[in-house]
Amino acid sequence: MTPEFLRRYYILRVISNSKVYGIEKNGFVPLTDLQNALDQLRVDNIDDPLYDKLNQYGQKTIKRDLDKIKSYYQTVILHKRNYGYYIEGYEVSEALKEVYEKTEIYLLHHHAHTWKTHVTTSRTSLSSQIDLVPLIHAIEQQVLIELEYQGWYDDNDFQTISGFFQPLHLKEINKAWYLMAHNQHYGIYAFCLDDRIKSFKIHKQQVKQPIAFNSFEYFKNAIGILKAGMAPEWIHIQVANHHFKYLTNNPLHHSQQIVAFPKEANTPELNYSNPDMWGEIKVHIEPNYEFLMEILKYNLWVRVVSPLHVKDYVKQHLSCVVEYYK
Repeated sequence: MTPEFLRRYYILRVISNSKVYGIEKNGFVPLTDLQNALDQLRVDNIDDPLYDKLNQYGQKTIKRDLDKIKSYYQTVILHKRNYGYYIEGYEVSEALKEVYEKTEIYLLHHHAHTWKTHVTTSRTSLSSQIDLVPLIHAIEQQVLIELEYQGWYDDNDFQTISGFFQPLHLKEINKAWYLMAHNQHYGIYAFCLDDRIKSFKIHKQQVKQPIAFNSFEYFKNAIGILKAGMAPEWIHIQVANHHFKYLTNNPLHHSQQIVAFPKEANTPELNYSNPDMWGEIKVHIEPNYEFLMEILKYNLWVRVVSPLHVKDYVKQHLSCVVEYYK
């Protein structure tokens, strides 16, 4: 991230969400108010060189930045004389949400030491041998990587995997980073970038016959990182009203659809035997181990109702857990 990128990012943020920055002028942001907001951000981070160019905000610079914002974010910022800057019919696109999220995550990490008394972040699992930036470049440039990976129980019974691979994609999930990589012997394999990586090297040699990899298509029917080769199917899940709201805002999977809302959206007590307290959703995924783990974490607030074999799969594991406590 560069100081120029950060300035453009905050110009967009201030104009698109002006009330957060104390500007309440019917959605308009006058130049002086924009400059004052950028000044305050600069003062708040006066010793940080990343914020050095937030006070470079002359009209010509702002105009150039608005052109860059239009190019980078496909967001047009307009100006009305005597009122200020505004975004007409503004709606945050999925691509822009991703930019916001990743920039905020970067800034949280950037300020981790300074803000440690104010912010607690989750631990992520990443081997000290792996530097993500050159690995991302290796994916872009389609060059070979060489690794040795010593699996645990969930990695095909402790097997050791070694050789040359085409790196395809990085995915963070459940506090861990995974590298999707391919070679002819193993096909596409998910390597967890933790202490299972025993050696790792990026070569300059190009992959001779690189394969194409579409992350959305590959993970389309997965709830996490695993693909067990099971046929995806619609799984119907009843959800208690107090948690129905949560899963509406935080879907289990991108395929999630609402089948029925709870007849009683709010109840004074949590009576799980009350049928009117339950709504229903459905998701189209592989009913694999990661699906099971996802369902179990929601405790008694959800219950799988169909298909029957998936319901029995969950029931079997719950029965085993109950046996532990007898």
